[in-house]
Amino acid sequence: MCTAKRFDKNYEIISNKEVCRGYFELEVKTGNVLKHCSPGQFFMIEVPGVFLRRPISVHSIKKDTLSFLYKVVGKGTMILSGISSGEIRLLGPLGKGYDLETYKAFNHVIVAGGTGIASVHFLAMKLDKKGILYYGARSSKDLLCLDKFKKLGWKVEVSTEDGSKGYRGYITDVLEKNLKSDDIIFACGPAPMLKKVMEIAKLKNVKGFASLEEKMACGLGNCQGCAVKVDGKIKMTCKDGPVFKIEQVEL
Repeated sequence: MCTAKRFDKNYEIISNKEVCRGYFELEVKTGNVLKHCSPGQFFMIEVPGVFLRRPISVHSIKKDTLSFLYKVVGKGTMILSGISSGEIRLLGPLGKGYDLETYKAFNHVIVAGGTGIASVHFLAMKLDKKGILYYGARSSKDLLCLDKFKKLGWKVEVSTEDGSKGYRGYITDVLEKNLKSDDIIFACGPAPMLKKVMEIAKLKNVKGFASLEEKMACGLGNCQGCAVKVDGKIKMTCKDGPVFKIEQVEL
């Protein structure tokens, strides 16, 4: 799903708070921009003093506000986490999101790893049919939004690499044991996790979509910096994705 409408303007910051160790949620007042946003899309966020904008997925929409969930990993996000008021400039919504219509009759399965949980929350809000979330992280301290998914009516299965919560190991192990032929997958997370999800989907003949996490400089496909191979062709993650059919992605 894609929108031809995008905006490059300043928005009022409502809040920018730490919700978990090293993770922040930025909420801005956006008005009519919301009707142009689809799950899986992102905005390029301008950070003061930093040359390149930072791509961050839409996390949640309510009334006339838009929120972004992000992890502090470098200079840009560190500066961003320190901004608590005023205005911030956003370019978006950008990219192509998830297909919400084609597989309505299937059982919905969301697979998320790490900060991939940020974008699939908006997806869970928009899907008509509730399903199951498989979510993996390094430890219980890195698990986010569990209450949000449960409040939406989703069943939640988690794994942690250190065994501090849920299954000890990778979430793809849990997925492989439970995935059924009438499921449809929506996945977002690091490349190694997505690669394993694709292998499982192929083995069980299950269709789905994957949202790729790639570094982006412009968000418009001009810089060619987020090139990926999809269905034998070179595609730009920012313009042609970030969501692609799971069976077509080559990682």
